[in-house]
Amino acid sequence: MKSIKSKKKEILFLIIFLLMIIFTSKAFALEVRLDTTEEFENWKQLSEEEKEKTIMPQPYSIEIPEEILEEYEDRSTPNFIGSLLKSNETNFNTVSASSSDARFTLSNKLNIRVEHQGSTNECWAFSTIKSLETNIALKSGVTELKDFSERHMDYSSVRNFLDGTNPKGLNRKTGDGGLPIMGLAYLTNGQGAVLEKDMPFEDNSNEIYLRELDKKVDTIVTDYEILPTLNKSYTKDSQGNTISVTYKDDSGKVYTNEEVKAIRKTIKEHLINNGAIAAFTAGSKANYYNNPSSIFSSTNYNCNDENITRDHGITIVGWDDNYSRNNFREGKKPSSDGAYIVLNTYGENSFDNGYIYISYEDFFIESELYGVCSTSSVDYDNIYQYDDFGGILKLISDGGKTGYFANVFSRNNKETEIMNSVGVSLCEYANVEIYVNPNGSSLDSKNLTLVGKLNSTLNPGYHRIYITPTKLSSKEFAIVIKQTTLSGNTFAFQVEANVDGTIYDGITSNRQSYISVDGTEWSNLADITVDGVNMSDTDVCIKAFTIEQKENNNLTSSIYTINNQYIMNINYNTTKTQLLNNLNSNLVMKVYDENGNEISNENEVIKTGMIIKLSNNEEYVLIVRGDNNSDGKISILDVSRLKTYYIGANNTLDSYELKALDLNLDGKITITDVAQMMVLYNSI
Repeated sequence: MKSIKSKKKEILFLIIFLLMIIFTSKAFALEVRLDTTEEFENWKQLSEEEKEKTIMPQPYSIEIPEEILEEYEDRSTPNFIGSLLKSNETNFNTVSASSSDARFTLSNKLNIRVEHQGSTNECWAFSTIKSLETNIALKSGVTELKDFSERHMDYSSVRNFLDGTNPKGLNRKTGDGGLPIMGLAYLTNGQGAVLEKDMPFEDNSNEIYLRELDKKVDTIVTDYEILPTLNKSYTKDSQGNTISVTYKDDSGKVYTNEEVKAIRKTIKEHLINNGAIAAFTAGSKANYYNNPSSIFSSTNYNCNDENITRDHGITIVGWDDNYSRNNFREGKKPSSDGAYIVLNTYGENSFDNGYIYISYEDFFIESELYGVCSTSSVDYDNIYQYDDFGGILKLISDGGKTGYFANVFSRNNKETEIMNSVGVSLCEYANVEIYVNPNGSSLDSKNLTLVGKLNSTLNPGYHRIYITPTKLSSKEFAIVIKQTTLSGNTFAFQVEANVDGTIYDGITSNRQSYISVDGTEWSNLADITVDGVNMSDTDVCIKAFTIEQKENNNLTSSIYTINNQYIMNINYNTTKTQLLNNLNSNLVMKVYDENGNEISNENEVIKTGMIIKLSNNEEYVLIVRGDNNSDGKISILDVSRLKTYYIGANNTLDSYELKALDLNLDGKITITDVAQMMVLYNSI
């Protein structure tokens, strides 16, 4: 029999062992590391003079998981709509398109302005704005582009002005170059976009007064994506022509030819469905143009130099799979055919009427790509955010594929607010759930309510997600994001951070951001140690959008058109929650189906013919844009019914159905509505 002393020793060792496990697991759970690209690390080693001549690369790259690659490898979208609905009045092949088409350009669908940046360094702003303008046109089904101010975007990211300091300005001066990710931060943090007429382009970089930025915001971006990165290395012949290209992600994984095609399909589908893409190249290097003695007379470009630095922002508007490799000059020929159609910013008299072909194999063309996916008018009263400058760095925890990050906000409004949406930035393909504590700063699960859960995977980028409307009346509130990576066994998240020696130098933190690997044990980011990052100046990327409760009884909306007891311009697949979220009234609103039965399911899809009733007995008929068969979707049946009605072969549609077919809300059914329906159907 063991002695009591021996038993005490065993118990003591057991306690110590258990404590070691507990504390070791906690320490492991809180281990976070910085993930940056080799290109960014090399850029940081440049001298200040060299940095001024180049564009800072994004610190992290986007890797596409195998599940997404397989989806795009298997996807086939036959272009049958145009032939089905072809008429004498219009050629629908110019309206519909497929990523399997050999050639496509947005300039065949939209009236794209070819603009001139003059002597400014605003190329990055022009490419970002063009992504915004083309997205709005495609989503609206129109050919004319709105005109937004690149100058306002540029100056809004400058810190010092003649009369003061811009709190949302970066460590850059007027005349410095920039990045699309800067412009996208401006388009999501409430600064812009501003119409061109309110701050017109000027061919100078003069210092101005801060008050000159005080313009009305016309449009905000609600969703943008960062497309996958293709890193390239080359085998070349003695003349310098490319023999073969190796494509890799930033971790060194080599992509197969089929995977490269799948990644390019994601790029092509964005162009078709969402518009232009902001990209980069090394535009000042004459040797890579087909006419190096007069680069502005050149029609194509291909750089196969792995040691070159980027210096110019451009806009991808299309592609041509059959563009011959032999069109490129000797010594710079790619190994295969195919090129992107690129809009430049030096006017119609440069290149090929302002456009130029850049080979798929160009070193930079697929290294960093951004595209706007959706926009909105200003439909909120307040934004709560710590990430004015967007996601800058990528941090990784190896504790599993699921993680949590959170912000605690202090309200600046004495009145009651309704939080109706949350903005989240992601650096990987992931699923998210959104939890809110509307009554304080506690992150304990018993104080959190699930207000948003998406059934689909979100792409890397920024997403404004509509949630169950939540009343905020306490001084503080908290938002928790549960993020589950699509593949792998790590949890990566974006942070806004101070990065010495860059445009992000000087950023400070509110120190109200938190991280957890299990949703139970939380750590303030400021208390975590990460090599290479000043965590005391770091915040996670969560935004809260709220509206203030109104004192009037009028039903209003900044999204929908309300006219003569109809609520029109409702998007397909809008849920009950999203509908009510986009309507403003202090009266109780209830939704009913066409038979008078109240809709209780918050995720029920709104259909043309449903009714919304207010507590004062007012009723409005709901009209879903394009949904003329009242199923809440846009299908080939809707397209066919519109077509047959337009040509006079169907006169049996009722008033609700006709209003659903009037996509441009002009009170009649015209060829414009047919064209817009085609764009709408093709975007699904």
